[in-house]
Amino acid sequence: MAFAAMMILPAFAASAAVIDFDQATLGTHTNYVEDGFVFDKLRVFRASCANKASKPCGAENAFRDTTMKRVDGGAFHLKSLWFSIISTASPFKLVTDKGSMTFALGDMLDSALVQVNEGYVANLADNAIFEHINFLKIVDLSLGAEGTGRARGNLRFDDLDVAPVPLPAAGVLLIAGLGGFALVRRRKQV
Repeated sequence: MAFAAMMILPAFAASAAVIDFDQATLGTHTNYVEDGFVFDKLRVFRASCANKASKPCGAENAFRDTTMKRVDGGAFHLKSLWFSIISTASPFKLVTDKGSMTFALGDMLDSALVQVNEGYVANLADNAIFEHINFLKIVDLSLGAEGTGRARGNLRFDDLDVAPVPLPAAGVLLIAGLGGFALVRRRKQV
C-alpha cells in the first residue's frame, strides 16, 4: 500500500515554472492561462520587454490591476520577476495575501534588484510576503486614477519565476493508508 502511495505522490508534486508570456497574443485578456497559473485582466504588449521587442510580456492594463492565481486555487511562491518602469515617476506595487511591496526608480539600488535588459530582476525568494501565497496583484501606481485623463500602462513585467506549493507528502500517504484500511475492512466483511 505504501508503494502505491509513493507511485501516486509524483502526480501531486508541483514543479517550478517561469511564466514568460511567449505564447500569448497581443491585447487584453480576461483570463490568460500559462503553466497552471491564470491572470485576470492581463494586457500583453510587445515593446520594452525582458526579451526585447521580439517577444511579448505583461503590461499593466489601463486602470485595472492584474491578478495572478493558480488555476487549481492552491498556494505558490514567487521567487523572482523581471520588470521595467517606462516612465521615470511610475511606481508599482506587488500585493499578496501576506502584504505588499512598492517599487519606484529611487529604490533601484536595492540589493535585491539586478539590472537586466533595460529593466530589473527582483529576487523575492527570501521575502516572506511572496512565500506560500494565494494570489499576486500587480498594481501600477503611476499617473493617477481613472477619469483623470492620464494614461497608465507604463509597467512591463515578464519571466515570473514561480513554484506551486505541493500537496504535503504526509497527506497523500495518509489518504492512501486510510484507503488501504477501508479495503482490508471491506474484504473481511465479504
